[in-house]
Amino acid sequence: MIKSNKLKKKYEDLIDYLGKIYYELKTFYILFKKESVFKYLLIILLLAILSGFLFAAVEYQKLIDANPNKEVLNYYDKFVTLMYWAIVTISTCGYGDISPATNEGRILVIFVMFFSIGAVSLFTANLASALTTKKLMERRGIMNMSDLKDHFIICGWKKSMAKLINEIIYINKDISLHKIVVIANIEPDEIELFKQQNPELEELRIVRGEAYNETLLKQSNILKAKKVIILADESSGATQTEIDAKTVMAAMTVRAISKNVFVCAELLDMKFEKYLQSAHIEDIIYSNEYSILLITNSFTQVGVTKIVNELLDVHTASFIKTFHFPTEFINKKYCELFDYYKKTNNYYLIGLLENVGSFLERKNEAVREAQKTADIKKLIENLKEAKTMENNRPNINPDDDYIIPKNSVAIVIGKERKIENT
Repeated sequence: MIKSNKLKKKYEDLIDYLGKIYYELKTFYILFKKESVFKYLLIILLLAILSGFLFAAVEYQKLIDANPNKEVLNYYDKFVTLMYWAIVTISTCGYGDISPATNEGRILVIFVMFFSIGAVSLFTANLASALTTKKLMERRGIMNMSDLKDHFIICGWKKSMAKLINEIIYINKDISLHKIVVIANIEPDEIELFKQQNPELEELRIVRGEAYNETLLKQSNILKAKKVIILADESSGATQTEIDAKTVMAAMTVRAISKNVFVCAELLDMKFEKYLQSAHIEDIIYSNEYSILLITNSFTQVGVTKIVNELLDVHTASFIKTFHFPTEFINKKYCELFDYYKKTNNYYLIGLLENVGSFLERKNEAVREAQKTADIKKLIENLKEAKTMENNRPNINPDDDYIIPKNSVAIVIGKERKIENT
């Protein structure tokens, strides 16, 4: 099993590495095309071929005399000697092993060197410009992300951003850094300093700008993204209300562009909750509210804070997670799913998360289901129920005979030993 996991990890690493190479090559291709690097390279190659033919025409007899064994004719046929001479001359290296013996040849070399100085200079200048542009784009958070799909977009910036990203990578082993895009309105110097202080996050893609900028979100290929997380931004000295307002604006912009992408947003003040709910945001994190709830519970109960920390800390063996269970348990009793997790994984099922997935899809499904009845009174009741449907609704500790609905996932508590890679 361990060897199988190692092989799988090596295979995934290889795929990621090839993906990075492809991304780099594609980026260079776009920049080289924009800076006309290929055009000047083509001019140099055409100049080399033309000058090689002309040199052969005016210096043919000298080439034969210099090689009495006639080996040069083989090189001549393959263009190797001529291309060697042309490249050495165009690049102004001038080794002197092949030099013109006639006045016509010398005049040809003068013209070739004259034109090659301009062509090579333009080629190297545009090549250097493309490489410099790439570095500047990375420093300013401007890059091509058309190749991304099933990636994660993080909107906003935290003072503990490095720890946040590292924890995400630690708990999600299948997520690679180049599949995470951060959109934050921070200065280029701050991006550079961040990557210098955290070399393990060098491949993290950071895009400069406001998270509610529609153009930036589209450049981040949000239509193919797997999940969007909107943080309560700490990059500026904005007030709590201003931070939440930016979160709401970003959430509404994301939802306007993509109706189906999963969105999780962080709020500091619950009074903005209704705006996120109207935008059909699947998950809302109430940072300040959670602190108050933990403090409140610590007054009346013992160890609640430690229990929550134990379950949520990614570095402990205990956890609380949601799992997609086998489809055969849909429309079966809750107790059967409870027994399944207890017997197969020694996990404790504590409830169900219902109406999981795209809110619009779940809503449309509920409406279609409600319309299947011919009873008008029943139809009205079903439509009212569909209208008040709550996305990602937790149903904690339902009755044993509770029928498991579709579009649900299991909420389980468990403990597992982490196997270190050796």
